[in-house]
Amino acid sequence: MHYEFLFLIVIAFVYFYSIEFIKYREIKYLYDRTNEINNTLLKISEDLQNYEDINNLYKKMLYDTVNLIKGADCGSILIYNKQKDEMEFVAAIPFDLNELKKIRLKREELYLYNTTNLKAPDIIKNPAYFDSINMSEEKFHKLNSSRALDIKATLSAPLYINGEFYGVINVDSKKSENAFSDKDIELIKYIARQLETAIKNALLMNELIEINRIDKLTDVYNRRYFEEIMEKEIKRAARYNNIFSLIMIDMDNFKIINDSYGHNMGDEILRYFVDVIKQNIRSTDIVSRFAGDEFIIVMHSCDKEQALQKIEDIRSYLKNHTYCNISVEFSAGVCTYYKGATLQDIIISADNSMYEEKRQRKGFSSCVYF
Repeated sequence: MHYEFLFLIVIAFVYFYSIEFIKYREIKYLYDRTNEINNTLLKISEDLQNYEDINNLYKKMLYDTVNLIKGADCGSILIYNKQKDEMEFVAAIPFDLNELKKIRLKREELYLYNTTNLKAPDIIKNPAYFDSINMSEEKFHKLNSSRALDIKATLSAPLYINGEFYGVINVDSKKSENAFSDKDIELIKYIARQLETAIKNALLMNELIEINRIDKLTDVYNRRYFEEIMEKEIKRAARYNNIFSLIMIDMDNFKIINDSYGHNMGDEILRYFVDVIKQNIRSTDIVSRFAGDEFIIVMHSCDKEQALQKIEDIRSYLKNHTYCNISVEFSAGVCTYYKGATLQDIIISADNSMYEEKRQRKGFSSCVYF
């Protein structure tokens, strides 16, 4: 009887110890996971300083989030384009992002829109089945062709910036419909809050960078930033034998506009002039406000004849499209990059050509029709 009692005590002790050991392991796991998550998110915040391009930040965020969520092996981030009312892919692992960028989704086509009205995270089992019912056949086919639907489960969370819906982050599992649990929902909710802070800071940083790069009145590059990027452009041209042509432009009789119509109208004319330039050049070309009513256009892979033709295209457009019955004219000069030329050499050459044209045009044109 005595031995039986001792045996029961040992059994009770082992049982109690086992329970406590299990609790300890759970607590230790939660502690380690919390530290892992916090350290990773802290690393994201530190890395943020190295990301001038927010798209690179999206990739980093997605990569770290997929690594943090157990059971996840792929994922994507979609950002809401408010002007187009469309969701756009900005990051994807390991899917082909270039293919996914061709697919634009409506918010109403998102799983979260149907389950939480984009207010909270949720788990999607068999996403392919949901998409086959809730999106157009064309979009479903494109997603399927890109292999983005070769997944069994998705853990999706909305992202909000300053109280407005910004996008969603998805982490996916290719292995099991039961890869994610309610604990993972709480985890990605926490992660999403941290990501929102990082995105907000990145957007503010980009805004500050743009303020320092962009001329406030005309919304093109300012002179300081133009000179900065052109130094790099010249190095590339020298190394790879690229060509480009620099066009120096000075508006004719701009002082007459300011004196006759006031500076507000003068500002409107400057903005109009820049808009006309943008409409007549490629998106890859560079426009900068150099000083006052002087502007520079840099046209990649263009020789002097092509640049002169572009000047005539802009001039022809302005001739046929006045602004408030004000006719806008300009003088221009071109210099095509040549081996060994510095930015200063190219600008001086284009500037001299421009002033030569201005001398020839002086007295033969009027900028303002009364």
